[in-house]
Amino acid sequence: MSEQAHVGLSLVNKAPLGFIVSIIVAVIAGFLFAELEMSTLFYALAGGVACSLLLLGYWSGKGGVFFILGVLTPLALVVVSPLTTMAALLYLLSGFFSGFWLVLLGYKLATKKPSGEARLFVTIFAYCFAL
Repeated sequence: MSEQAHVGLSLVNKAPLGFIVSIIVAVIAGFLFAELEMSTLFYALAGGVACSLLLLGYWSGKGGVFFILGVLTPLALVVVSPLTTMAALLYLLSGFFSGFWLVLLGYKLATKKPSGEARLFVTIFAYCFAL
């Protein structure tokens, strides 16, 4: 088997753009639909973070079970989230991808050469999830 860079890790380079697009979609959804259930947003962000961490584990060579769990995460979100309206589904999707891209952006900044900006982002990121 040849040694090649994992295709999935190329998503890390697209993380800043993906995060910006996800936030733009969430802001537009916020203007279009006033009702937002906080539980849906919590499920979405937690699911996006979990999915990206599982896929990062798979892309680092930890095993195929990480891939299976990472791919099943969005399905589990749709099943357990209270989706009473189409707006809730839009919030679930935009929140999921915001969490997903946020973790990949943090990974990208953390694996670069240590700079003040990267350390600040990782510190803020760790603090937010420690609450």
